[in-house]
Amino acid sequence: MPEGPLVRKFHHLVTPFVGQQVVKTGGSSKKLQPASLQSLWLQDAQVHGKKLFLRFDPDEEMGPPGNSPPPEPPQKDMQKEEAADPRQAWEPNGRKTPDGSSCIWANEFSRAKKANKRGDWRDPAPRLVLHFGGGGFLAFYNCQMSWSSSPAVTPTCDILSEKFHRGQALEALGQAQPVCYTLLDQKYFSGLGNIIKNEVLYRAGIHPLSLGSVLSASRREALVDGVVEFSAAWLQGKLQGHPQHTQVYQKERCPAGHQLLKEAFGPPGGFQRLTWWCPQCQPQLSEELEQRQFS
Repeated sequence: MPEGPLVRKFHHLVTPFVGQQVVKTGGSSKKLQPASLQSLWLQDAQVHGKKLFLRFDPDEEMGPPGNSPPPEPPQKDMQKEEAADPRQAWEPNGRKTPDGSSCIWANEFSRAKKANKRGDWRDPAPRLVLHFGGGGFLAFYNCQMSWSSSPAVTPTCDILSEKFHRGQALEALGQAQPVCYTLLDQKYFSGLGNIIKNEVLYRAGIHPLSLGSVLSASRREALVDGVVEFSAAWLQGKLQGHPQHTQVYQKERCPAGHQLLKEAFGPPGGFQRLTWWCPQCQPQLSEELEQRQFS
């Protein structure tokens, strides 16, 4: 699944189409019937963490969100919520590329970069294509799409929001659990994913299994600073067309030349994510090891 910086890039691609009417649709989506968006107006686009929300209305003169019922959902088993916003949630899953950068295309289609398993160069088939009255179009490829009510807005936990609450993030990092678990908790670090997690921990010299309660306040502050700075730099690079270069994510050696270790970490009963770290550059503190031994 793409992380916050990439979803923000998708938002930049979609924004020019806000205020335009969908005049033609296409795509292979069965969950979301493309024809259900025919003649609707794209009224708004918002990013919240790892999700992009698009508001569609049947009339360009519609009022603010929440004043009108949504259009009929595309599937019979989906219930229409009364007084819900007619929004559509697009959650790219990033299966085609590690960073999910092929999910949304504006005014062009994705092209095959190599032969498939059958040996042909068939272009990827878009799940949804929206042609707008202004002459342009959007093509959605690897997205999880569903009708949604108004998004639960929590900008204080969005790592790329101006309202991101550092104090709240620092308090969360102080929990007596591995910091690699906390960083991926979207309640505190919305938009932060596995790439950012690996990279900021390496840059801060912190072992992924370090307990937040053991880290000093200054190290937790440095980690939060790293999250914000790395995410902002990634977004800026994407908007300028620069590829993202990682130092440890999916690498064999760190920049210092040390062999990296790789293992799946995650809370008990929760999702396990592959983690790359350098045992020399990110050593565990002795007090951490002692606490683990007697816990």
